[in-house]
Amino acid sequence: MLKLKFIKNWALAITALLVFPILLNAQHRGDNIDFQGLSDLNDAGVKATAMGSAVTSLSGDISSLFYNPAGLASIKEIKVSATANYYSNSWWENQHYRPNRLFVTLPFYLEGLYIPDPADDGKLDVDRLWTPDNFIDSNYVINLPDLGKDPFGKDAADWKRDVKGFAFNNFAAAVPLEILDQNFVFSAGFSSKINIQNFDQNNTYLDPHPGYFEYGEIGRVNGNDTLIVNWSRYLRQREGSVYSVVGGIGYELNKMFSFGLGVNYMWGSSDDYQYLDRVGTFDLLDDNDFRFSYADNYQEIKGASNYNALNINFGFQVKLKKFQFGAKVDLPYTLERSFSFTETFKDTANNTSTEKSGMDQFKIPAVYNFGVSFYPVENFLLALDYEYAPFSKGSYSIESSGEPNRKWSDRHTLKFGMEYSPFDFISLLAGYRNIPTTFIPDGTADKKSGPKADSYTFGLSINTFFGRFDASYEYRILNYYDSYFSNTNYVTETYTNVMVGFVYSL
Repeated sequence: MLKLKFIKNWALAITALLVFPILLNAQHRGDNIDFQGLSDLNDAGVKATAMGSAVTSLSGDISSLFYNPAGLASIKEIKVSATANYYSNSWWENQHYRPNRLFVTLPFYLEGLYIPDPADDGKLDVDRLWTPDNFIDSNYVINLPDLGKDPFGKDAADWKRDVKGFAFNNFAAAVPLEILDQNFVFSAGFSSKINIQNFDQNNTYLDPHPGYFEYGEIGRVNGNDTLIVNWSRYLRQREGSVYSVVGGIGYELNKMFSFGLGVNYMWGSSDDYQYLDRVGTFDLLDDNDFRFSYADNYQEIKGASNYNALNINFGFQVKLKKFQFGAKVDLPYTLERSFSFTETFKDTANNTSTEKSGMDQFKIPAVYNFGVSFYPVENFLLALDYEYAPFSKGSYSIESSGEPNRKWSDRHTLKFGMEYSPFDFISLLAGYRNIPTTFIPDGTADKKSGPKADSYTFGLSINTFFGRFDASYEYRILNYYDSYFSNTNYVTETYTNVMVGFVYSL
């Protein structure tokens, strides 16, 4: 999402680019399709979700299959579980352009405060603003902007999108066995690993972007050369699912130490769509001299992706009287994406389509989880987890569009959880976690980690004579902004998730 304002004077005539992948490499908040939407995993256990997923050190629950297989070792009876969830995603964005002393009226176009008449294509803006007799052109009407609104508020947004759905989440089974006088627990399950809902929209995609220098130096306009800036509407959307079959073994060495090994095979698919719809072009000449002309130019990528990966993890737990410690390591693995899409280009003279297919790969480094839980008083539990995912150390092989603009950034996630059991048959649960994104916004001071979403959760667990019922609710909100010389993009994403589950013990 992008901007035009704090523009000094540019030089270097840059012609319009027609090759779609090259064009889209010009700036962030408008990247090509690669592995977007695959970094956020679905929560598996209902009780674990209610506790902010701070369960690396907790044991005895069948959901340990998905969080730390060492926790399976404390299961003493056959268990079977199933969960489902209802989710809702919302996105909105407010792009705010700021006038500056150079090209001072250009933000009026991008903000939608001034809608140029096609009959005025190619005319100097300054000539529209002032007639030879120094009277303002009566057709040059600029609307007043809305003032006083929260820039992150939904009522200030330039666009909004909502997605809702209901899905079966997972089921699992665990069986304890004694082999050669040693205690083992074998477990297996199926889960909806990733609910892919990735969306990015930018109604003022500028190429090149004269308000930002990260994508290459732009020379000064001096009245002799012209800088051509293409203004387009950009949209990228990916929807789909990734599933997994999980197997785990827990081994209890003694009452203090337990170990676990897990294997996770993932596969899935998504429908991918991306377009760049040209609005027009700005010819920047000198100071406040520029022209605008409408254009008829449309570029589209439409197709599908298929994913697969095999991940192995291992963990351990240490149990003391009032404390428990746990750790899990997901070993490095390769996430593969096979793609097939049609790339279409249209303008007034051409209408061409190209088929393309291939394989993208992302080699994901090892991911580490550490946890500690504490029982300060009877029937009350506090838990803390830390996840370190050094995604920046991963490597890519991208056939679809070359090296990705926006590589995944490292993720440091803190998770807090609590459980209070006022009675034997019921537990009250609550949690919080901050979840960093795997991308870094433009103009941010922190170039190593992305903005963090705040996740608030609560729930309850009820034991009955025929099993345990669990329910949880999560509200997650992410606010961040892209900052440029010319404008700021205020972006909000919210996520709500209601989960229910049942655990049956034999």
